[in-house]
Amino acid sequence: MRPTRGANPRPIEALWHRAYRLAFRLQRLYWWLLRPRITGAYVAVWHRDRLLVIENSYRRRLSLPAGGLARGEAPIDAALRELHEEVGIRASPERLHFVDEIVSRVGYAEDHAHFYELLCDEAPAFTIDRHEVVWADFLRPEEALEAGVVDVVRQYLTRARLPDASP
Repeated sequence: MRPTRGANPRPIEALWHRAYRLAFRLQRLYWWLLRPRITGAYVAVWHRDRLLVIENSYRRRLSLPAGGLARGEAPIDAALRELHEEVGIRASPERLHFVDEIVSRVGYAEDHAHFYELLCDEAPAFTIDRHEVVWADFLRPEEALEAGVVDVVRQYLTRARLPDASP
């Protein structure tokens, strides 16, 4: 059963959420001090006209499975790793299609976000850890935008030629 968005976490999950929120605040402080250039990878998992969106424990706006590149890691490798770590989906590199690099400012950092798409005939099963990712589900793009998404995902959704919605 999928958790309800905004559901009360169990005590151990609440501790994890606090730890992630603290780490996120420290990261933003680091960005404020050093003004770094960061590079990340996002994966838009599409099933027909619906997109897999997630909610992280450390922020309320929705996002996609995503994360920063490890030293020496290629964007596609980071995309595959984050897709598995955040929602338990494994995909081969051939199934991910690069669609765009969006450059924006995120809390004083210059963020270079590489967007990949995974188009699925069947809705993939996914799992979340309820520590970093606390909720996930497939939504239509307009539903995700209405619920509130992080800025770079909003940019992707407004720029993207959305995948064909036919069955």
